[in-house]
Amino acid sequence: MKLIVKTFQGLEKSLEKELASLGAKNISSGRRNVTCETTLEGMYRICLWSRLGLRVLVPILEFDAKNEKEIYDGVFAYNWHELISPDKTFLIDHVSFSQVFPNSQYLAHKSKDAIVDQIRSKMGSRPSVSIDSPDIIVNLHVADTHFTISIDATGQSLNKRGYRSQQLPSTTNEVLAAGLVELSGWTVDEALIDPMCGCGTICIEAAMKAMNIAPGLRRSKFSFMNWLTYDDVIWKKLTDEAKSSVKQVRMNIIGSDVDVEALDIAKQSTLDLGISRDVRIMRCSLREQSSTTQTGVVITCPPVVFDDSQRDIHNFYKEMAYLFLRRYPEHDAWVYSSNQKALRGMDLLPEQKLIVYNGPTEGYFNKYPV
Repeated sequence: MKLIVKTFQGLEKSLEKELASLGAKNISSGRRNVTCETTLEGMYRICLWSRLGLRVLVPILEFDAKNEKEIYDGVFAYNWHELISPDKTFLIDHVSFSQVFPNSQYLAHKSKDAIVDQIRSKMGSRPSVSIDSPDIIVNLHVADTHFTISIDATGQSLNKRGYRSQQLPSTTNEVLAAGLVELSGWTVDEALIDPMCGCGTICIEAAMKAMNIAPGLRRSKFSFMNWLTYDDVIWKKLTDEAKSSVKQVRMNIIGSDVDVEALDIAKQSTLDLGISRDVRIMRCSLREQSSTTQTGVVITCPPVVFDDSQRDIHNFYKEMAYLFLRRYPEHDAWVYSSNQKALRGMDLLPEQKLIVYNGPTEGYFNKYPV
């Protein structure tokens, strides 16, 4: 079984290593994705355990087409009735990079017709299309005249771990946070501090990694559970193994912020996960934080801009650098921001500079050995 695992640009190499640790073979990186080969059980395992993947796609059909009849015939040729039950709903997620077929919506419509006609010809009835909450997502990718059709195994993006009942617009994406922790090289025997933690995502993802908590264990739904090929016995075996593999380890992880609403969300998430004793969340500004002499790692995502016109973001970054030197003299400080100009004004020379995208936005992950 071939898989295409999507991720943020800049995390591909880290995702390669993760997939190898999960038993995948023939692994290679693309842009914002990693392809690999595995079994059905391996695909389930990746959905359950991947911290760095956003979506898992299973390519099932490839063909070339130059007109609408060839599109219809190419899609119709697949045995959709063996995958999608007539009582399920589905949606076609489409993207086209083609001068021959510039209208991806039209391509999706023709593909939808072929899928429902094939299922109806075999089963006597057809599934419905659902835009809001489809049971099954069919991914259509067109490059010039080449069509690749995949089934989305995840449904909701894998960053939806299930440990957060609510979040704010500024909340750091869970996959991005896990990626930053991975790139920093943090280990559980070091202190980890996020002095601008917001909803606590970096702290929580670090703790989950240290305790070997499968990121998908709290999710109740994956799209592959709606496929006719779904094997509940395999899935139960994997989730039982994941529950028994959780480790109890001593950690020193501290998150702080001044946003009360964000901190409430962070605290609730740590309670729901049962890690509130290991991840300390407190209300405290960067200026108010106590200095420490112990070694450790600071990983944080400071604001990119201020809504308040009275506050200057560049001065804030300069003060942040000064406070890092005063408060954390024995720590490596990793700062992630898309504001490159503000980062350059910190008056600290980065030892390492990495580029990691947050969706379409280019971000800079710099290491300052303060």
